Amino acid sequence: TPNVRTIRTIPLRLTVDKPPPRVEIRGEAYLSIQDFERINQARAQAGEPLFANPRNCAAGTLRQLDSRIVAERRLSFYAYTLYLPQGWPDGELPKTQWQGLELLRSLGFAVEPHATPCGSLQAVQTYYQGWDPTAREATEPLPYATDGVVVKLNRYDLQEEAGFTQKFPRWAVALKYPAEEVPTRIRQIIPSVGRTGAVTPVAELDPVQLAGTTVSRASLHNADRLRELDVHIGDTAIVRKAGEIIPEIVSILKDLRPVDAQPYFLPQACPECSTTLIRLGEEAVTRCPNLRCPARVRGQLHHWASRDALDIEGLGEVLVRQLVDRLAVRSVADLYPLTTEHVITLERMGKRSSEKLIQAIDRSRQKPWDRVLYGLGIAHVGSVIAKTLATHLPSAEQLQNAQAIDIAQIYGVGMEIAESVIYWFSQPENQTLIQELKAAGLQMETQGSTTGGTPKSTRLTGKKFVITGTLPTLSRNEAKDWIESRGGKVTASVSRKTDYVVVGVDAGSKLGQAQSLGITTLSEQDLLALERQE
Repeated sequence: TPNVRTIRTIPLRLTVDKPPPRVEIRGEAYLSIQDFERINQARAQAGEPLFANPRNCAAGTLRQLDSRIVAERRLSFYAYTLYLPQGWPDGELPKTQWQGLELLRSLGFAVEPHATPCGSLQAVQTYYQGWDPTAREATEPLPYATDGVVVKLNRYDLQEEAGFTQKFPRWAVALKYPAEEVPTRIRQIIPSVGRTGAVTPVAELDPVQLAGTTVSRASLHNADRLRELDVHIGDTAIVRKAGEIIPEIVSILKDLRPVDAQPYFLPQACPECSTTLIRLGEEAVTRCPNLRCPARVRGQLHHWASRDALDIEGLGEVLVRQLVDRLAVRSVADLYPLTTEHVITLERMGKRSSEKLIQAIDRSRQKPWDRVLYGLGIAHVGSVIAKTLATHLPSAEQLQNAQAIDIAQIYGVGMEIAESVIYWFSQPENQTLIQELKAAGLQMETQGSTTGGTPKSTRLTGKKFVITGTLPTLSRNEAKDWIESRGGKVTASVSRKTDYVVVGVDAGSKLGQAQSLGITTLSEQDLLALERQE
């Protein structure tokens, strides 16, 4: 808070006579290009290392412990959305994104002055092209660095209807401009095997600065891409960041090719297990078909232990490699017979750390069916799709016996995902894995479901919950899973549409919001008792 108070475009008091009881403002702190250059010039004179780009400098500035340093760097802030949990005493609530921006201005916040409503997709396209830094000439330059334009649905009711994916809103999209590209030399190419068996050629490069970071590796995607680019080791390549994140090679400067440069082709055998590589149907991806391939197993274990899957704390990269190499773990099911005596033989694993790992593995047996389904690592099945599938087909047996056309008709799924699920369950090795996990005590059906798929309780169907504070026995995720497995929905914010707020120790501002709106509050015990009520 002391750091944010130094940002002059954030008002210390709202500029209205009757401010709302509570309001949440979201936006972005940024550093102007002029101030970024001023800061780096001062650092150069002081003999200090320069910042790579304004974005990293702004992020690091907000983490400073000394707010005086933050004040000196002159961060700015643009607000882009607001949330009024208790209404607006001095007027109607905004119903569109544009009205929300106008309200933010009236409250004293800075809003991007070039934002504009567009009445058609053609208007969006024209706006996007008008700010393209590679094509723009007469238009004034922006005072900050940018890589694209954000487009949002204007009406809030349509935003709510569109909803969210696992990580992103469906009602907003970022239209990116062409990424920065730089040349560098390919030193070597290494085939990398992922958890699905996909073999990706990865180029090792002479290090080069790209979009504010040092890049020394870049993806070449697949065999078709290698052939299309005609890649030779020793070539000079043009590199960019796909989506501003993952470095990739986009072209080869063949005029600069050394005389002794050697063409590169993917190997015919897996570099990890020597199994003959294959390509299925029209897939561009080359795969190792060996489900027991050490590289695939390592990737599967990482995914299985991840937070959104089985959440096995302590099962990191170094330990996973040891489990595969020294304890011959060849599937996620092999984790469950492990004992403290097994694990303590590994490097840097004492008695206490070994016990904690075995306890974490044991706790994962209680994770709900949708988390297990996500952890299986089926292609195209993320945590949101896994939860959707588990709701409509609440057991492994039902999912295994389902037809692709039936799965594809589930809202949000589609035929590509359906066919991927059918293919995965058709493999004998995967059928064996399901039986092994069931025997190990994993939750292979939604709690409260029957073999016919009818939940024993739909008591919470249609009810919206918010969780705040620390509950006595349930973690936040466990409480969320419990509610959703009984038909309820958990949201992040309190509103007039919220039915219940579940309150634990050290409850935050959401408790006050619930009380002011007259929303029923529940303890953990009250929550669990809801299922028993008639």
